Amino acid sequence: MRYGRDPRSVVVARAFFQAATKLSDDDEDILPQEDGADEKLSVYCLFSELFPEHVVLPEGGSLSAKTGLTRLQFNKLGYEMYIKEQSRRVPAPKAKPGNPGYGFRRAKW
Repeated sequence: MRYGRDPRSVVVARAFFQAATKLSDDDEDILPQEDGADEKLSVYCLFSELFPEHVVLPEGGSLSAKTGLTRLQFNKLGYEMYIKEQSRRVPAPKAKPGNPGYGFRRAKW
């Protein structure tokens, strides 16, 4: 997988996943990979608030635009630890109501 020029962003993201989330015994536990229309619930959102220097903003306004992680790159790191799961309980802001979103299966805070 290809990331930005700064491997520190990858190291920080992996450490964040390991420190902030854990594997659940319950198959029903799913952490969202995307934010909802009204609430910011995603793992990436919290990571970007805590470590803004390690993310690339959608507007490209980040100082780390060449070295930080995009949401897609961050989520791919999460899928190395957790399974990608399609679920109607996970927000999908660009989808029609009732359509499923995606999340990290068997993951919890």
